[in-house]
Amino acid sequence: MAYMTGVVGLGLKLLALLVAFALVPMAIMGIMSLAEMNRASIDVQNNISSLSTSLNRSALTVAPNDADQVQLAIAKSRQYNEFFRRIASENELIASYAAMSDQNESCKAPPGIWVAPSGSNQTASAKREVTIRSLCSPARIMQNLLSAEQSVSLSYIGTEDGVLLTWPYSNETISNTALFGYKDMQYYSQAKIAKKTIWTGPYVNDLGQTTITITTPIYRAGEFAGIVGMDVSLESINADLSSMKGRGYPFVIDSSGRIVLQPSAKPDGSLKELFASDNLTEANSPDAKRLAQKMIKGNFGSIVVGLKDADGYVAFSPITTIGWSFGIAYPAEEMSLPARFIDAGIKNVAKSTTRGLNDARNRTQLYAQIIFVLTAAIVLVFGFFLSRRINGQIDSLASAAERLSRGEFDFEVKVSGDMEPLGEAFNKMAHGLKSYAAQLEGEAEERGGSGKESAFLTGIKRNLVPATMPEKDGYEILALYNPSEKNGFDIYDVAEANDKIALAMAGVEGDGVQAAMLAVMSRTLIRAASDKLDPSKAIADINSQIIQHAHGMSLACFYALLDPVNHTMEYVNAGFNPPFIVDRGGMVDTLGGGGIALGMLDRMDLQKERIPIQPGDVMVMYSNGVVETENIYRKHFGVERLINLVISNREYPASKILSAVHKELKEYSKNQSAQSDVTIVIIKRS
Repeated sequence: MAYMTGVVGLGLKLLALLVAFALVPMAIMGIMSLAEMNRASIDVQNNISSLSTSLNRSALTVAPNDADQVQLAIAKSRQYNEFFRRIASENELIASYAAMSDQNESCKAPPGIWVAPSGSNQTASAKREVTIRSLCSPARIMQNLLSAEQSVSLSYIGTEDGVLLTWPYSNETISNTALFGYKDMQYYSQAKIAKKTIWTGPYVNDLGQTTITITTPIYRAGEFAGIVGMDVSLESINADLSSMKGRGYPFVIDSSGRIVLQPSAKPDGSLKELFASDNLTEANSPDAKRLAQKMIKGNFGSIVVGLKDADGYVAFSPITTIGWSFGIAYPAEEMSLPARFIDAGIKNVAKSTTRGLNDARNRTQLYAQIIFVLTAAIVLVFGFFLSRRINGQIDSLASAAERLSRGEFDFEVKVSGDMEPLGEAFNKMAHGLKSYAAQLEGEAEERGGSGKESAFLTGIKRNLVPATMPEKDGYEILALYNPSEKNGFDIYDVAEANDKIALAMAGVEGDGVQAAMLAVMSRTLIRAASDKLDPSKAIADINSQIIQHAHGMSLACFYALLDPVNHTMEYVNAGFNPPFIVDRGGMVDTLGGGGIALGMLDRMDLQKERIPIQPGDVMVMYSNGVVETENIYRKHFGVERLINLVISNREYPASKILSAVHKELKEYSKNQSAQSDVTIVIIKRS
């Protein structure tokens, strides 16, 4: 009885230990794995988003003063500057005539004259009579100029001895101006102190129009004699700002940073934050305050402004005559093609990676729960039976274990009593190991067959590329092709078509014979296209053939036609990596197109693009294998690195540029096996 009690106690202890050793670590590992995967998913999203913002900013800050948006800002600021300069010239012309007018000139008092009361002071009255006669010529000039200048709503001359002349003339204008006392107005005293033309405002006049006042002092014999002023409507500039098309939002600030002119409709989206305040110097964004300081100082150029939701891009130029500055704001993601391409590609990678991590986390959680339940059940059952059959016969089990260690599987353990299930377990284990060994041998044989298939597919890859390249005066065309042992097929073709050169690069995803056959068929279709001289028709024809003969498969393809005589290129892009061109000055242009891969739609109608090829231009076509080459830290080579490498070597021949790219790829990957084909074609015009 004591022996049975000890056996039962030992069984219960063994059961408890089995449960603890099996379930507790599994539960801890499951919880830790889920936590790590969740953290990794968040880190990937945050890091890639941060990288996207950084790359977009880098793309927008390359040659910031040469961008088209900056040139537009300069042109608009010059247009407005000319408007204010013309107004200032006219006002100063009237002032110069008022300063030198003949006081003895005989004329009737011009209309629009108001004279301040002088009481019985005969000397003052006589002096004003002289002043009135001296204003005859300036009055005529003022009337003529005002009739031709639609933006001037009121022009006036006010003298130090109390004579006020206005045009257009009306009793209401005279009475309103006189009642205010023009000599007490701020613009009168400021012009007198400044001794030069000044601008005041803007403000809203009685008609609800945005208006600014220009004032020029009059000096006679070195003494201040009065002022010439104009009230200038800015509605024509407001209308021009509102009529500007495109995604940009135009605006004008004064010398204090206050936004004085802008379209009637406020911007929406990411730019809304930039214009939340009426003064850029009071904006929440430090970049917006830096922008305000640059514009106030009279600089021109562009700046990337960090906003809450996304970056903004502002091009600006000064309006020097009045001390204001003109700017155009754009959402940063809608700027350059390289920025859009890099941003869209990174965000897609972020979404795909995060989605994959989330799916993996959910699957891991489900598998962990199933394994937890199954393990608990097995441990409980096995421990229960084992605890009832612990008896002895250790020698027999030890002998069986020794035979297993020597690789002998053809034996049977015979035990009795409570240890009989353990003996049966030993026998089952031996049988299982024997079956597993046989399975490994079968898999080894299968791997031998797979090697033959791999050699077959590698041979197909080698035959998918042209053996030679066509030669044209003034152009170098070279290619690098390194096929991988992995899935997927790169295709490229460079062939003469009449007096032109047809260029194509495509990628087939997938593995096995079906993908290989699509690759072979695609290259044949590209070579045999009936409309080689029309990229749009050639792509449409290839799409029809894929839909008909390879339904369910897709082909990303770039097709171009180079004219080496007229130095132009026509192209279409059906979902392939956008090639890029680096010009002699190091500027980059991307050949996008936004199309989807062939085989996705029954009908494909892509519009071809036409671009010039300038002397020194370097065009690069590349496959995913180039930019997805990984280093030892599993980081991709990337498009930006490839572009910068070509920029730094753009002055060399195409052969040296290609060698530099090949060398950089090898050094970056440390000769690791490629995950996909590496294909790059370089065309350079000498």
